[in-house]
Amino acid sequence: MTATDGGDFDTYLDASQKLQAGFNIYAPPFIKGLQYYYSPFFAWILTPFNNHFFLTEVCWSILSYLFLGRALFLLFNFFDSTVLSTKRQLLWISATVFMALQFILYEVSVIQVTFFLLWAIFESLHQILNGRQWLGGFILGLAIAIKLMPIVLLPYLFYRGYFKSLLSVVLSILILLLLPSITIGFHFNYYLLSAWWQIINPQHSVNVFETGIGPHSLTALLPVYLTPTSGELPFKRNLFNLNHETVQLIINMVRFVLLGISLRYLKSKPFTKETNRLKSIWEISFFILLIPLLLPHQQKYDFILAIPMICYLLYYFMAMYQQNISNYARFIFAVFILSMIFFSPVYGSSIIGKFLFVFTQHYRVLTISTLLLIPISLYCSPDKIQS
Repeated sequence: MTATDGGDFDTYLDASQKLQAGFNIYAPPFIKGLQYYYSPFFAWILTPFNNHFFLTEVCWSILSYLFLGRALFLLFNFFDSTVLSTKRQLLWISATVFMALQFILYEVSVIQVTFFLLWAIFESLHQILNGRQWLGGFILGLAIAIKLMPIVLLPYLFYRGYFKSLLSVVLSILILLLLPSITIGFHFNYYLLSAWWQIINPQHSVNVFETGIGPHSLTALLPVYLTPTSGELPFKRNLFNLNHETVQLIINMVRFVLLGISLRYLKSKPFTKETNRLKSIWEISFFILLIPLLLPHQQKYDFILAIPMICYLLYYFMAMYQQNISNYARFIFAVFILSMIFFSPVYGSSIIGKFLFVFTQHYRVLTISTLLLIPISLYCSPDKIQS
C-alpha cells in the first residue's frame, strides 16, 4: 500500500495543516522538502482530513482507481468499436492500457492527482457534449481551481462555441478560489493566491530552466539543448550557447507555435461544434497532450495525459491495417513504434538499467517522444479512416 509512506499527498495534507494554522503554505519548511504547487482552495478542502494522513491517502488511492477507470471508459466511448474486429478491439484496449501502465504505477506510487485531472477533463467533456454545459463547466472549473493544468482546454471550448461551458468554468474557478475566504479571511486568501501565482507563473525564472533529471516539458527540453546547463551526468547536452533571455523567448515562441498547430486539428470555422466523435477525440487529445508539454513542473506521471492521443493512434493504425499503405505511411508507423518504447513499461530503470534510464532522462527523450506524437497524429487524420 503506497499510503504507508504518504507519497506526494503528504505534501498536500501538510499544506492543509499549515493553512489551518495561518502559515504561508508556499514558504518553507516543506515536508519531505517538496514544494506545494497547488491552490489554497485544495489545501482548504483537505482541512477536515489533515489529521488522518494514512486513512486519507488510502481513500484517495481507491478514488484514484475509480477516476482512472471512468476516464478510460469515457475515452473509449468516443470511438466506433465496430470498425475493429472483436480481436482487434481487445488488442487496442490492451495496448492502450499497456502504454499507460508505467505512468499508472508511478502515479499510484507517489499518490498524485493526475487521475483526478484526467477524469475531470473527460467527465466535463462528456457532460458538455451531451448538453449539460453548466455541469461540465463546473467539473472542469473544479479541476483548474485545484491544479491549473486543465486550463489548456479553455481555447478548445471557446473555438468550438461552448460559451455557456466557458462561462461556467470561469465562474466556478472564481467562486472556488474565493471560498477559503470564509474561514481564513479575504486578505489572507488573496495573499496566498498571489504567492501561488508567483511559483506557478510560467515566466518566473525558476520555471524557465528545469535542468534536473525529474522534470519534463518544453521548459525542461529546450534549455538543455540551447544553452549550457549542468545535469546529473557529465555529458554535454547543449548544441548552442544562447543567453537565457533568448532561450526564454524561444520557449514562448514554441508554445505559441504549438497552440497555433491546434488550428490544423480543429479544421473548421470558429464557433462551429464538431458532431463527429472520432474527429472530436482527435482534436481533444491534442489539447490534452499540450498540458505536459507547455506547462512547467511536469513530472513523469503527468505524461499519462498523452494516453488519449496514443489511444487514438493505436485505433487509427489498427483500423487502417488491411488497407494498402505507402512507404511513407510505414515510416510514420515505425516512428510511432519507436516513440512508444519510452511510453511502454520497458522504459524503466529496473529493465533497461539505471544508467541508460538516467541517460535518456538527461537528454529528455520522453519529451521528444511526446512531441513526435504531434506530426504523427496530423498525418493520421480521422478523415483517412472514414474515406
